[in-house]
Amino acid sequence: MKIIYAFIAFICSMAFSLSSSAQKNDGVVKGSLQDSLSGQMLYDATVSIVRVKDSTLISFTLSSNTGFFEVKNLAQGDYRVIVSYQGFRTLKKQFSITAEQPMADLGKVVMDRSYTTLDEVVVKDEAPVKIKGDTLAFNADAFKTKPNAVVEDLLKKLPGVTVDKDGTVKAQGETVQKVYVDGKEFFGSDPKLATKNIGADMVSEVEVYDDMSEQAKFSKIDDGSRSKAINLKLKKEKKHGVFGQVYAGYGTDNRFSTNLRTNFFKGATQVAVIGNGNNVNRSGFTSTDFLGMSTLGGGMSGGGGGQMMMGSRGGASMSMGGGGSSSVGSGGNGISTIWSGGINYNDTWNKYLDESSGYNFNHTATDNLKNSFRKTFLGDSNINRNEDVFSRNINDVHRGNTRVVYTINNNNSLIYSSNISVQNSNSYKDDTITSFAEKQSGSYKLSESRSTISNTGNGVNWNNNLLWRKRFQKAGRTLSVNFAHVFGRNDVDGFNNSVLSDYASSGVKIRDSIFNQNNLRKNKTDLYGLSLSYTEPIGRDKIWEVNYAYNHNNTESDRTTYDLDPVTGKYETLNPELSNHFNNLNQYHRVGTNLRVLKKRYNYQLGAGMQRTTMQSNDLTAKSVFQQDYTNLLTNASFNYQFARTKSLRFNYRGRTNQPSISQLQPIRDVSNPTYITEGNPDLNQEFSNNFMLSYNAFDPMRFRNLFVSLGFSNTYNKIVNSTQQLPFGRQLTRPENVDGVYNINANINTGIPIRKLNGGNFNATTRVSFNRDANLVNGRKNYIKNLTMGEDLRLNYNYKEKLDLGVTGSISYTSAKYTIQPQQNNDYFTHMYSLDATYVFPMGFILASDVDFTANTGRSDGYNQSFTMWNASIAKQLFRNKKGEIKLSVNDILNQNISITRNVGDNYVEDVQSNVLKRFFMLTFTYNINRMGGKNLPANKLGGGVEKIVM
Repeated sequence: MKIIYAFIAFICSMAFSLSSSAQKNDGVVKGSLQDSLSGQMLYDATVSIVRVKDSTLISFTLSSNTGFFEVKNLAQGDYRVIVSYQGFRTLKKQFSITAEQPMADLGKVVMDRSYTTLDEVVVKDEAPVKIKGDTLAFNADAFKTKPNAVVEDLLKKLPGVTVDKDGTVKAQGETVQKVYVDGKEFFGSDPKLATKNIGADMVSEVEVYDDMSEQAKFSKIDDGSRSKAINLKLKKEKKHGVFGQVYAGYGTDNRFSTNLRTNFFKGATQVAVIGNGNNVNRSGFTSTDFLGMSTLGGGMSGGGGGQMMMGSRGGASMSMGGGGSSSVGSGGNGISTIWSGGINYNDTWNKYLDESSGYNFNHTATDNLKNSFRKTFLGDSNINRNEDVFSRNINDVHRGNTRVVYTINNNNSLIYSSNISVQNSNSYKDDTITSFAEKQSGSYKLSESRSTISNTGNGVNWNNNLLWRKRFQKAGRTLSVNFAHVFGRNDVDGFNNSVLSDYASSGVKIRDSIFNQNNLRKNKTDLYGLSLSYTEPIGRDKIWEVNYAYNHNNTESDRTTYDLDPVTGKYETLNPELSNHFNNLNQYHRVGTNLRVLKKRYNYQLGAGMQRTTMQSNDLTAKSVFQQDYTNLLTNASFNYQFARTKSLRFNYRGRTNQPSISQLQPIRDVSNPTYITEGNPDLNQEFSNNFMLSYNAFDPMRFRNLFVSLGFSNTYNKIVNSTQQLPFGRQLTRPENVDGVYNINANINTGIPIRKLNGGNFNATTRVSFNRDANLVNGRKNYIKNLTMGEDLRLNYNYKEKLDLGVTGSISYTSAKYTIQPQQNNDYFTHMYSLDATYVFPMGFILASDVDFTANTGRSDGYNQSFTMWNASIAKQLFRNKKGEIKLSVNDILNQNISITRNVGDNYVEDVQSNVLKRFFMLTFTYNINRMGGKNLPANKLGGGVEKIVM
């Protein structure tokens, strides 16, 4: 531990000494901007300060309402001020800061109106942040990253943007659902494929905005499809040539890591090729598992299946259990060997046809060894359970996507999009569970089970969408028709070999129950949807819309279980209690209308729709049919107010329904885990939820400060929850039921400010608060679970003269769970996480990098309150004339302390889980950067970040 403390002290002292020297920068430049023709003062003009010798951006600001601007903290040297303002010629003026004259007063700076000529040169606006309506645009070059960084590293520097350990990106408190590249999809809808496989030095601008469906973008009517998205705009010089990186590394314990990312650009033609192979848990993809193989037992799904809402994002996934989970640790659970790759193709064939297509595959083999302790609360007693599991999962996924935009003419266009996924999986689990009864009189063993479960599965999911859009001669009058089809098939062949032993309170074994079964699961999904939208302008600032949607979703589940015949040794004895063939048809018709009003400062939308839903369940085994019909009034409202160009308030409300999934409806018991038995409930009703969101976004371009505040509330009627019945010898039977009284409140505050005295320093703080009132049934009694979660995340980033890249992060989370009928189950716990990452570029091309993460847990079960330090470090040397090569020696988990601990808070239990993770290993890596522009080799530093040279 002394080594790590010494390292932290060294880094902090280095940062302090550098920042102290930076604080000596006391130069100032100021002036006032004036229109040469009218004499009026110009406000909100972009004023950038660049260093003369290398055109590096030093600082920026916007002129005030009186046209005044001022930039402080300038070191001695020669500079150029560049003023950009729409409708005016870009102005450039040189000045110097010296010890004798630290103040450069430019006085009145007169700007001339712009009169476009054929040979006019447009100077790039290098402001770090720009506001483009609802879009926040970050100039990538203003946020320095370490050499060979990817987009994920760049996003960590941006105010209001966070990246979790698993690569999940959040912007302004919301999870980013899509990442586009130059406005086009990159390998479909997986954000990580872009953030982990595109070099940071290729990006000129990062745009953060709320994305909507194609139909909503066209009609200007919010259909509830809004989600957070990021668009990566590539540098112009990166759009012609071949750019990328290839690396390979090998280390101790036979660890290896290889990666290839290459981009071929020629005009509108863009081709990206990526590849990855390693056994150090580095995945560039979001995991896909639509077979349910990750459960290894094939148990009942915990989520509400939902419906497909035409023109909306569809039913939200609903958690069946109360509580939640929190995870700490690094490197993921288990140890994975990953092979993946793919190709993405974008092209504009002509003015009529635009195409974007991609294919990728992912092979993941994971071995996981975990142990857990679960305490189940029963009122007058508790059940304590110890579990040891070894599992092996092999998952192969192939994914393809295509999107074609055909512009028939100026008023008509077609958009076709398709996504297909094919999965093949094999899983194996060896599970040992020992349960103990805990009463006032003492503790004794209840049961012991040993299970071996294996599954082999394959499946395909295919989504198709066709949208026709038409504009009429009258502005604002539009018609759009959308057709969608979802096709799904998956089959799983599983074997369950379990022995369950029951014990009396005296410790004597009572019986052994043996399960030796072959489980066959076949699932089918066919969904068709049609939606129409017609808009008509009313006056100059109003749009009226009428819409219609039809949804037909047919799902089928055929589950058959065969017991082993001890005579023949074959699985051919049908188990009727564990076999069932079930079909569910869910269809609805919806007619609605919306009115949107657009004003200069604000806009709002009011809408309502009538939906008639029919849910028909057909038990083909029992030959019974059960039908439910619902009529719902679905309303929506939104209001947006623009206080100023950089300050806005937004309110949204939407009511929606959610249908139970077929796994929740099918009346069959699942005993793949003999101590936790599940069964479906064909009598379930649909859910109805109200969702409110209020947010405020402000950005001060003069001081480079941002503030984002959001407040959300939702409540659900007929919420689908777990009903748990306690059986003898510690067993549980769980089935879904409908209850009311469930709601959720969450708040998020994100602030970001620059540290002016630390040129290149900025500070971000995020405050998170959520309160969730969930419910379940325990032995027939309604139990409400109140979960309170509070957290604070702080991060300081500092860059010094493109040599030091320093980040310091602190995070603390508090969780409290309280139960109405089980007060003995109430628990609360803290998680502390602190990290420091630093990269320093020395002369002669040496790069030293290190990151340290310290995690501390409190309030866990005995043996799980562990604190650990994860310390990684590397030293690299840049090679070759153009610094295109690099050789690096790195060490993972220097102190050999890495662990993974997860707490799960469920309906009537609290569980702590510890999994095996990667420990210490060394690796030697060679990296080669591919930079060929127009067929010529160029130095890496000429192709990367920095401000382009300004033509005088």
